[in-house]
Amino acid sequence: MLNGTSSAGKTTLAATLQARLTASGECWVVIGLDDIFQKLPPAWITMGDWVGEHAEAGIVFELVDGEVQRRVGPIGTAALAAYRTSVGGAARAGLNVLVDEVLLSEEDWAAWQVELAGLDVLWVRVDIELDALEARERARGDRMLGLARSQYEVVHVHPPYTARVDTDAMTPDEAADAVLAAL
Repeated sequence: MLNGTSSAGKTTLAATLQARLTASGECWVVIGLDDIFQKLPPAWITMGDWVGEHAEAGIVFELVDGEVQRRVGPIGTAALAAYRTSVGGAARAGLNVLVDEVLLSEEDWAAWQVELAGLDVLWVRVDIELDALEARERARGDRMLGLARSQYEVVHVHPPYTARVDTDAMTPDEAADAVLAAL
């Protein structure tokens, strides 16, 4: 479980780990939170300037008094449950899974505990200093500005971590080395 804010480097780390593990003859699949939300019709999502007409039933990320807030409706709740179930199901089916996660609430943490019960799980803290994170978010141009800041103080509250990587101080290969050393 690679857990960190938006733009922290989880996707790059997952791809690096997957390539390294593939080179050693191991098959690992990557499942990310973005995978499920990219499958929802845009009408069920509000993100920045994009306002979906049914987003209150799906998921809303909006700027309120200068802070990005998240609201999850019944379709969004079902999508998050499907995402977690796909991770648990893939692992129970015998696949090795790398998860690209942004853990934002105690409710999400509790749901992960249920879904991952009985599985061998390694939680990896994917960190980056806030200034560097915000610079990365601005440079990407494909993220809602302020999203990473809104997640910064909450994303690491719940998981007990086995490994920690700093994606600003470490190259993707160095970060992968740290994760592989913890396996």
